[in-house]
Amino acid sequence: MENCKDLIIDYAEGMEITEPCIIRGMPNEIYHKYPALSNSGLKTLIDCPAKYYYKYLSGEYEPKEKPYFKIGKAAHKYILEGKEEFEKEYWHNPYSEMKKDELVKLVSTFYDGNLKGLLVPDLMELILNEANIEPKAIHLTASELNQVVCMARAINNNPECKNALSQKGESELSIFWQDEKTGVWLKCRPDFLPYDCLDVPDYKTTDSAKPETFYGSFIKYGYHIQAAMYRMGIKAVTGVDVQNFFFIVQEKEAPFVTQIFNPATLHIVNWGEKAIYSGIEKYLECKETGIWGGYSDKIIELRIEPSPDDIIGNYDKENGIIYAPKWIDSELMKYEA
Repeated sequence: MENCKDLIIDYAEGMEITEPCIIRGMPNEIYHKYPALSNSGLKTLIDCPAKYYYKYLSGEYEPKEKPYFKIGKAAHKYILEGKEEFEKEYWHNPYSEMKKDELVKLVSTFYDGNLKGLLVPDLMELILNEANIEPKAIHLTASELNQVVCMARAINNNPECKNALSQKGESELSIFWQDEKTGVWLKCRPDFLPYDCLDVPDYKTTDSAKPETFYGSFIKYGYHIQAAMYRMGIKAVTGVDVQNFFFIVQEKEAPFVTQIFNPATLHIVNWGEKAIYSGIEKYLECKETGIWGGYSDKIIELRIEPSPDDIIGNYDKENGIIYAPKWIDSELMKYEA
């Protein structure tokens, strides 16, 4: 297949998904609620089934926006979906930093009514109506808005990043498919899907795009699972083997350094797929038993020696053993007789 554009269908309210598909325009809240395992859901499940149940199945979880992610999400919207889509959700109030007496003075230039007793929100409403400014869902300060715009400019000034995001394709498409081995429905939402499905970028913001720092994040946040899962989903729906699934990683502080990472080795892909099927197996087990346990059903044995070479990291989850991280050797030396 040379082009997946013809496979994309538009979202319709109340639509049922009965076969593998790519959907355009599915609202975020609908995508997240749809009963299929996602990349983030699988990672939560692998880490702690009880947390997966609480977040995705209990009906008690209420997501809360964390301020730390505000700039990253805004940059994601601006860079991947463009200024027009960004301005449908984000806005800046140019009067937000004015004091009350300044607002009163400004309102008095166009409003003939009695201003006595009006509070700041009342004054602000009058000003915004007069200026024909419609508030949006998320407000950015002038500094935050400038930060996002500068991040987008830095991406555009990087030839490799610009080329990756200028391919013919679309952002925020929702992919659903049924795993042939287990029958479990899965889903993913690539940041950007080129129509040829060959070189698929994923955009991430970070405090540091330094290679050795990002490698730690790659392990910590399970990006190997994401890389493998997106490859699986694209293959299942389009029949195309993704050649490169790579991360465009950008720092959130000036000069907004950007670095591209490509987890291209077969070992990493296989590692990710192994984790996916481990998560699916745990999911099916929990559904069958009705038991959504914690981090482990074992008493964890603590060791002071480093982990064996065949253990990734320092936690042998299967055997319930946690080994000392490499850096602890020097600390233990302090207590040697």
